[in-house]
Amino acid sequence: MQIAIVAPSPVPFCIGGAEKLWWGLQEEINQNTPHQAELIKLPTPERNFADLIRSYRQFSELDLNHFDLVISGKYPGWMVDHPNHICYMLHRLRGLYDTYHFTGLPEQFNTNQTEIQRLQKQFKQGKRSNLTEVFDQLEKLRSRQKLSEEVTQLPGAFAREIIHYFDGIGLDSRAIRKYAAISHNVANRQNYFPQGSSIDVIYPPSSLRQFEQGESEYFFTISRLDSAKRVRLLVEAMQFVKSKVQLKIAGTGPDEAQLKELAGEDDRIEFLGFVNDEDAIQLYANAIAVPYLPYDEDYGLVVIEAMMSGKPVLTTIDSGGPNEFVINGETGYSVSPEPAALAERLDYFYQHRAEVRQMGLAGRKLVETITWENTVARLLSEPPTKPMVNGIRKRQKITIAVTFSVFPPRGGGQSRVFHLYKHLAKYFDIEFVSITGVDQVPFEGEIAENVREIRIPKSPKHQQQEQEIEKEVRVPITDVVMPELVWLTPEYLEALKTSIESSDIVIACHPYLYPAIRSITDKPLWYEAQDVEIDLKSKILPDNSTSRKILDSIRKVEVECCDASRLIMTCSQNDADLLNKIYGIDLKKAIEVPNGVDTEAIQYISQEKRRSAKIKLGLENSFTAFFLGSWHEPNLKAVESILKMADALPNVHFLVVGSVGWAFQDKKHPTNVGFMGEVDEDTKSIVLEIADVALNPVTFGSGTNLKMLEYFAAGIPVISTPAGIRGLGVEHGKHCIVAEVEQFGDAIDELRSETSEAQLARIEAAKDLVQRTYDWRVIAERFMSAVAAFE
Repeated sequence: MQIAIVAPSPVPFCIGGAEKLWWGLQEEINQNTPHQAELIKLPTPERNFADLIRSYRQFSELDLNHFDLVISGKYPGWMVDHPNHICYMLHRLRGLYDTYHFTGLPEQFNTNQTEIQRLQKQFKQGKRSNLTEVFDQLEKLRSRQKLSEEVTQLPGAFAREIIHYFDGIGLDSRAIRKYAAISHNVANRQNYFPQGSSIDVIYPPSSLRQFEQGESEYFFTISRLDSAKRVRLLVEAMQFVKSKVQLKIAGTGPDEAQLKELAGEDDRIEFLGFVNDEDAIQLYANAIAVPYLPYDEDYGLVVIEAMMSGKPVLTTIDSGGPNEFVINGETGYSVSPEPAALAERLDYFYQHRAEVRQMGLAGRKLVETITWENTVARLLSEPPTKPMVNGIRKRQKITIAVTFSVFPPRGGGQSRVFHLYKHLAKYFDIEFVSITGVDQVPFEGEIAENVREIRIPKSPKHQQQEQEIEKEVRVPITDVVMPELVWLTPEYLEALKTSIESSDIVIACHPYLYPAIRSITDKPLWYEAQDVEIDLKSKILPDNSTSRKILDSIRKVEVECCDASRLIMTCSQNDADLLNKIYGIDLKKAIEVPNGVDTEAIQYISQEKRRSAKIKLGLENSFTAFFLGSWHEPNLKAVESILKMADALPNVHFLVVGSVGWAFQDKKHPTNVGFMGEVDEDTKSIVLEIADVALNPVTFGSGTNLKMLEYFAAGIPVISTPAGIRGLGVEHGKHCIVAEVEQFGDAIDELRSETSEAQLARIEAAKDLVQRTYDWRVIAERFMSAVAAFE
């Protein structure tokens, strides 16, 4: 296609976020798609009412019919009349829309002037065919000096009325084939889109071409220095910051002199002025965190750039777009716009570097899919075709009820649901409604493209009763008591009901929230059976009266959820067969959705790179065995096996990574076993680089074992029990060494004596298996094919 990107050129010219967006779209289309794009900009002064009207007229008269497609995103560019027009909305003229109320002026213009009244009647008709007459009449009145100051006041009631008229024509649903917005904040603004429109929120990436992670030395922010960006608030906050830490401020603007005067003699605050892209990348890389405090920002590229650099963000609850990415305590903090509140969080960032690093990594995970490739692909894709709601086409929505927070994904269950539904979001709008610990902060926002999470903490009464039951069984029981206790958190039930009202399908992730779902709706239900719960929990819970009651409850809710579900997603065929054996489920409604990995996110480590990493750390003469696991009963038993193994193999170093290690930290263990606890992704990558073998000594459990796939994708030789490879289609000798736990010592000796060629053949076969069968993208596509055949 020949594509015209139509945009206003500001007078006087300046480079802002809009300009970078147009340039990025043009470059991506021309360099990486079969299409050709031209950026067409017209000078668009806004000095007064007459300038504004002339700008709207010139775009309305622009003939671009020699192009196949027109993309606009900002007033008055969308006035171009074209049969194939996409609006990728940045914002309307905010002073006449969402910030107009700050002026205190009336919304309606009242006058006795006949000519103006005649124009107002034409405004109400909203016809494009009247545009030429309206423009001509305005010009005639202006030339005869019949437009009073009250009429031409900008902002003003008449200007507001006429711009709403123009925009109503340019953005009419008959004039625009597809609507998109750069953020939910923009998409949700009143009067921005025709009522009932389907709006695709497509986050644009930064124009910076690379991002780095360095040290944590200072706070850094970058923006235009004007009142809307509220850099003044940040400078005021520094007066309350106790830490001896620098604040570096990049950018220029009309408030620069005032801000420097406000900073006074505080030598911690440094104004950098204009910085180029290369310098900005380094400034982000070496920051502790990035404070960004605008008022009701459309989007906030600074937030994306900070998170791509692995830095958490501090923003305010009224900042708009940034709050779509800032998750309190996970990717940064959003606080009240008060200097003292901001200062308290800045000091917290300074004093808690390890936690800050984890937040930065979570932020990077959140925004990693915001790329030019994805933005252009979604922008040029056809709008959704079904179903029809009030005559408007919309994507289907899925609500997923889940008993744990989904983002950031740390454990295996979190990783599964996050990545699976992130890829299913290509086909559906996804909304998780999760119930979490009483100490967690409520959250609602997008955690991936077209994926939202609503997070509700348990009530204190809910948490207290759960703890009382836990004392009797002495193992975590958050999920299994949910059928009984969820009613004590009415906020969760209300959030689930609200989400389900606009959904087409509801998914019970595990069966424990099924009673809550059925109390709300009879909409189509799918069951995601990550395990056969009665089989798994009966091996974990102790044998006492309380546990027996819990098992009875599990059996009841699991069979009811299976019976009520139109389809059941199982991790393996073995699980489906077991559900059939225990509950007699109809195998025809079972679809295998195995555990998977994000192969693009896991770095493959060649044998040569592994050797180099070991030499660099002085470990070339050591042999390291690695185990990864969360605090989960099968993993606890696996670690107990490793401890016995370590006594018999004193020349092997064993590293245990993950929360499973916390259960053994205070217990006596062999000196050749190290417990690292939960680690960040960078530390985990280092462990994967130096490990000579990954162990999987689990002896029970259901579903499939996610860690096996991560090991395979990273190129690590693996020794596993038969239980560890269940349901994966893994062959002994071809993909890994399979042995009973008691034989792991012999298997390690066998591996150490092998040639590198033999190891490499097995590593390559395992990697190929993962890429062909267990990449989340492949799994999601296969699932959608199964659903289509199922229906």
